[in-house]
Amino acid sequence: MKEPEIKYKVPNYCPICNSIVETGVLFTYTHDVTYTDELQNEGIEVSLSKCLNCNSPFLIQEHFQIIEEHSWNNDRQQLYPLADNTALLNAPDIVINPYKESHKCYRAQAYEACVIMCRKGIEAICTDKGEAKGSLADNLKKLKDKNILEETFYNWANELRLIGNHGAHSHESKVDKQDAKDSLDFFDALI
Repeated sequence: MKEPEIKYKVPNYCPICNSIVETGVLFTYTHDVTYTDELQNEGIEVSLSKCLNCNSPFLIQEHFQIIEEHSWNNDRQQLYPLADNTALLNAPDIVINPYKESHKCYRAQAYEACVIMCRKGIEAICTDKGEAKGSLADNLKKLKDKNILEETFYNWANELRLIGNHGAHSHESKVDKQDAKDSLDFFDALI
């Protein structure tokens, strides 16, 4: 099968490469176009592109407007891969803030800061569920005893707590990219 031709290139954040990379747009599809007059229209464009570094696919939807020879896009939404955890829609701010900060740290390759923010996030989950007094280990155990956390999630949360402690307190070894990615995955699952 012949490789599709790249129409144009745009920068995008690639979660596989963990950096801003150049992506090649392979296909675009325009729909819901409305014409105000012959010089003005607007609609939605969906584009399929790939990371030019690792070949991962991207599906992006944008609302566009064209007035005379000027055009611009807004309301950009990455449909694939999903950039954020959909459970965040119902999460309280106390949990959302460390979640966003942990992802910023990961994208900046600040892996120790990332795991510390993930640990802060599970502390926020405990606080949101009414367990704010005592150590994080005790609060997680209380959530498990109340059946708020089932056994698997309790074990994950405890592991995340230990990785966060390691990131915050250990000066002998450093937290690597895989530790940070695992922490983000645990945090996503807990949310």
